Amino acid sequence: MKQKNGTPQMKSEFKPANNLKMKTIKIISLAVLSVFAMVSCSKDNEDTPNDLPEGFALKADAKVKVGDLPMAILDFVSREFPERTIDEAEEEDNGNFEVELNDGNELIFDARGNFLGIDDDSEENGDFDDSDVNIETLLPAILEYIEMNYPEIDIEEASIENNDQYEVTLNDDIVLIFDANGGFLGIGVDENDQDGDGDYEWEEEDGHDDGETIDPAQLPDMVLAYLEETYPDLTIVHAEVEDEGEYEVTMNNGLEVYFDAEGNFLSVDD
Repeated sequence: MKQKNGTPQMKSEFKPANNLKMKTIKIISLAVLSVFAMVSCSKDNEDTPNDLPEGFALKADAKVKVGDLPMAILDFVSREFPERTIDEAEEEDNGNFEVELNDGNELIFDARGNFLGIDDDSEENGDFDDSDVNIETLLPAILEYIEMNYPEIDIEEASIENNDQYEVTLNDDIVLIFDANGGFLGIGVDENDQDGDGDYEWEEEDGHDDGETIDPAQLPDMVLAYLEETYPDLTIVHAEVEDEGEYEVTMNNGLEVYFDAEGNFLSVDD
């Protein structure tokens, strides 16, 4: 977890509904192991370790924990979208962050947290590289591979990512990765979940699972009262309930505050 320096002043009126969340995932080519060491899939352009199972490839976008987003992003969301929270966030292959709000809007920021625009596939708001692909116009090699290997499964959606690779999502949620020529690279996995078991790096590090995102209004009254009293100048940008019934609340300065199922305070991470 990054150390968050400084505590921005929040609005004097605590607004539990003024929040936000996000998500993240990256793609990299995995035709053969020798290619792996040559491909950079992190924002720092570091080589990805050769520890992926054979037949798997990193997706272009990697899920990011809301509390690990640059402070500038959290501040922007709480200031410009005070009635919204972050559902999920991703770091893209080009270093940009994509933040999805609970109203469905997708905000794009650069690596430093500067707002670039809203990703709604319109020319007016700019081109952020990822583009949807009509299933019928997918490369013949891709369609043939899927028909041969997944004959009973339909294609749900497809896109060309900012690294020119294709991500094809089947209706059973399997994501297939293809190169620009339609060559199959592997089944897509998140960079932060390389073994594909659904557990992200930060969950394994801090012992908290990736819970279900909820509206802050669904938090127990005890939680809301504690946050209002303890952090009167901060607002909630993300809230979730974990498998054990515990609650995790992320504030707009990056603090992550944990409560048990009854709403009793447990701990705080900065």
